[in-house]
Amino acid sequence: MRGYQLGELFGIAMILASTAVQLFYLEPLKREIDWRLIAFSIQQTGQIQTKAAFDNRIAVLQAIKAAPELITEAETERGTAIQRFKNADAEVADYLFEKGNVENYIQWMVVGLFSLGTVLTGYGRAMEMRNKDKTN
Repeated sequence: MRGYQLGELFGIAMILASTAVQLFYLEPLKREIDWRLIAFSIQQTGQIQTKAAFDNRIAVLQAIKAAPELITEAETERGTAIQRFKNADAEVADYLFEKGNVENYIQWMVVGLFSLGTVLTGYGRAMEMRNKDKTN
């Protein structure tokens, strides 16, 4: 085998590697990030609705002049429920910050592998055609 043929084979391997990374790592990562963003959006809606429900409950208790203990208990429950949402918000945000940069780096790696593989493959094909013309 000649050097340019090895380069062509290496180029084909790089193109296949970039495609494999795209299919088996990058696409699933993008799907997972999208799923987490959707869950985050639903969670934000739930947080707003939960806060509104507790605020209404507290307002009703205050309007009927309920015992201060009942109002304090409702405020404590509201704080606990809202805190659960905030903890979940932080977990989603941490995940997105962590994986977002990884996704960008891998995308650049895929583009580089594909580009270099295409150049090597093209060069190998060009040399093959050039040598074929010389032998005829």
